[in-house]
Amino acid sequence: MGFVDDDIRGVRVPHWAPDDGGSANFGDEIGPMLVRALAPAGAEGEGRLLSVGSVIHFGGRGDVVWGAGINGKVRQTLQHPLDVRAVRGPLTRAVLQGHGVEVPEVFGDPALLLPRLFDVPVGTPRDVLVMPNLNELGRVVGDGVVSPLGDPIAIAAEIRAAGFVVASSLHALVIADAFGVPARPLVPAAEHAFKYLDYYAGTGRADVRFAGSVEEALDLGPIDPVDVDLDAIEAAFPGDLWAKRRENDETSRTYDALRRESARGLGALALAVGRDAADPAAQALLRAQLLVAEQPAALAAALERASDGSGISDVSSAAVAFLREVPAHGAMDQRLARALGRRLAGAASAPARSSAAGDGDNDSAARDEIIARVVATGKVSLARAIVDGREELVAGLAHLGEPQPAPEAQAQPASGPRRQSGEPLPAPEPQPKKRRRWLR
Repeated sequence: MGFVDDDIRGVRVPHWAPDDGGSANFGDEIGPMLVRALAPAGAEGEGRLLSVGSVIHFGGRGDVVWGAGINGKVRQTLQHPLDVRAVRGPLTRAVLQGHGVEVPEVFGDPALLLPRLFDVPVGTPRDVLVMPNLNELGRVVGDGVVSPLGDPIAIAAEIRAAGFVVASSLHALVIADAFGVPARPLVPAAEHAFKYLDYYAGTGRADVRFAGSVEEALDLGPIDPVDVDLDAIEAAFPGDLWAKRRENDETSRTYDALRRESARGLGALALAVGRDAADPAAQALLRAQLLVAEQPAALAAALERASDGSGISDVSSAAVAFLREVPAHGAMDQRLARALGRRLAGAASAPARSSAAGDGDNDSAARDEIIARVVATGKVSLARAIVDGREELVAGLAHLGEPQPAPEAQAQPASGPRRQSGEPLPAPEPQPKKRRRWLR
């Protein structure tokens, strides 16, 4: 399977597709189908739209998200900004908020719209239809087993005709909900439970119980019917991608507040799942917390300081700590640069305030602020070189167009009593031949 972009009148819609041109997983084909059906007629657009599936980690800067979800199996290295209109469920929302992405409270897999947008016939009647996930096709066998590989409308027709659906294919469960067919999820053997709990929590069923086998699913019977606002999902469709639209702003401006909202959301989900949560649900909640916590702590601290009203000194020292602790990474470096650019805009320059430096703590704070200002210009490599000692601080001053330190300021002792105004300078002490570096 490979990840490919369908071009829908200028807008790229990525989805999984077989490398050999064989039958595709029906759930992966639904996203482009829905987008074609909802895109404004006769219009040409631009941009990239992530719709159905656990595909958000494939997003790039400025991509739009409509109903997609987080993949609980992979570490999330998210690009910013993401323009999120709706997501699959509250687990995805909490993870994105934990990474500083603004997410509206619009939940549900867009595949729920299939009956609204397509004429789906009624397939072969079955008392029980069993559909395994794409990655565990040999898990169940028998007359009632239907493969998830093939034409989405034909497979949806089979699901529509069933009396009861038992599946580890998430989209078999979603389509069953779309047509009001009773269903029960199987504990996935090859997938993480994250995406299942995400979907069920977003449709009013956070306390879902998974069956360990088809026999147990029959004993347990169907779960509660879906509770979802289909009008809200459809209204969130980004039709403006096919028209002139405003570029979404960087969301790190609210990073600190979003992190707090993420923690509250995960706490509320834990309560909804309940104290006696089954293992799959507990694993999904734990994975959501892990996906948030896996961000570099120094990046999180720097973005929080840049957005929570902290003073310039605290913001600058957090930025320097990031440069010291986190290896060069284009996306993270530029995200911090944009956050610092907003936070430091209009503030008085560090060199102007510290030109008479003589206190060690003040010198360190001034040095950190100069470095942070270099980061804010986007020159993160230079700032990191100064922190690492590969460049002099004066290189940062030159980049900023700031005046170089006066010789008197360089000669000022780092500690001891300060010279009063008008007092003559003391006789200089012998110095080693090696030239002192300013503020090092």
